[in-house]
Amino acid sequence: MENKKKLMEKNIKNILIVKNRAMGDSIMGLSTVSYLRGLYPESKIYYALPGWIAKLYKNVKTDADEVIAFDLKGMKDWFANWKKLDGLNIDLVYEMHQSGRTAKFFKFYTFWKRIPYFFHNHHLKSGTKVFDQGVIKAVIQRDLDGVYTYLGNEDGYPKYLDFEPLMKPLSGEWIQEKKIIFGVVATRETKMWPLNFYVSLARMIYEYNPKIKIEIPLSQSSADLKIKEQLNELGLPNNTHIVHYGLDVLPEKIAQAKLYIGNDTGIKHLAIATGVKSYTLFGPEPPNEWHPYDEMKHPYFYREGLECRTRDAHYCGLSTCDSMICLNEIRPEFVFSTIKRDLNEFN
Repeated sequence: MENKKKLMEKNIKNILIVKNRAMGDSIMGLSTVSYLRGLYPESKIYYALPGWIAKLYKNVKTDADEVIAFDLKGMKDWFANWKKLDGLNIDLVYEMHQSGRTAKFFKFYTFWKRIPYFFHNHHLKSGTKVFDQGVIKAVIQRDLDGVYTYLGNEDGYPKYLDFEPLMKPLSGEWIQEKKIIFGVVATRETKMWPLNFYVSLARMIYEYNPKIKIEIPLSQSSADLKIKEQLNELGLPNNTHIVHYGLDVLPEKIAQAKLYIGNDTGIKHLAIATGVKSYTLFGPEPPNEWHPYDEMKHPYFYREGLECRTRDAHYCGLSTCDSMICLNEIRPEFVFSTIKRDLNEFN
């Protein structure tokens, strides 16, 4: 591994940052992109993401010079990406949350090209040079720790609250409306606030101010279409609409809202990155890891001290649960009373 000082003295022109993860992780990774931009202000930074996620960045600007689609599903992708990186003249590769598939590709590619390859594998408890490897931290901080270890200035440790992810429109500004986003989906059932609670909350908001519009973004996946069917059966009020936006327009549609209320999911991170205030409903996973934001700006609901949550690990990893006590006891009436001040500002 190259000496950090020698590396900093090199003329690094083109940097590739890789994050082979889903939407929320890609957005949180923007914090590391911003940190690296400060370390290498004259370099060109490319941010490599799975192809379907890259579409999210089509109409926004970040601290990356370019977001590129990067899939490795077969040998065809290997050859295509090899050719793509050759065209970009990459001088250095840094991978956040290293995966097995990308590790094989980049170890081979960087060895062949004789360029540095650094990475941070979050799953490892020890055995690497990454600062505080294995320590449970906010996800953004764990990403920053990796870059700080291999590329950062030792007298300037980056703190995650100073690097909130940021997306901006390519042209003009996003105009906010009297709109609230409900984030009802999640990666597993146990992270989902009950759908009937969302409907109850929507009705309370409608009775309080029928001019406030509520949007529920859903994809066209079979799981999301089932959620759509359930919500319609529960009887949504007239101010609440289920919408199906493409990823290329999703940032703008989310940014038009004044408030996000929902599960800890990719849309929550998108709302924060586009300047929307958020209220997150946490159940099985603790916010100290998956909510790497200022809780005064972005409050959350979380029931502390549940023994069942930490029975096997520092969080509950169940996909289904009969009691769902962690979320079922966060009642819509309490959520409504908490957001009432924000609703007053809509006027």
